[in-house]
Amino acid sequence: MNIKTKRQARSNVNNKIIKEETSLNSALIAAKIAEEKKGENILLLDVSKLTVISDYFLIVTAKSTPQINAIAKSIEEELAPLNYKLIAKEGFVDSNWTVLDFGNLIVHIMNEKERNYYKLEKFWSNAIIVDENKWKKAS
Repeated sequence: MNIKTKRQARSNVNNKIIKEETSLNSALIAAKIAEEKKGENILLLDVSKLTVISDYFLIVTAKSTPQINAIAKSIEEELAPLNYKLIAKEGFVDSNWTVLDFGNLIVHIMNEKERNYYKLEKFWSNAIIVDENKWKKAS
């Protein structure tokens, strides 16, 4: 392996590490925001080894549609200035489930009935659960 190839390989590894840290940081911030907005049963899953669609899934239960909307709006507003751009948003004003897609992070905010019915955490049971102490300390 020549020097140029070694540098490129090292650069690729460094870029991957930076991407992983950035992905985790956005997920931790979003989980903290959900907690601050009184979201319940907050679960942050590392799905990076299970799917190519995202690195992290954040699943949050909300008591009402206005709370779902408030949590979603706060996450959007807090992540935007940090260069975490919203790619897509599903769910409407009167929806029982809103999905925010930031690419590396997908946020599911739903009422208890929807969460119990769809059981996303069971579907992604092979994912790594991110310790809540990590996101409680996020800034």
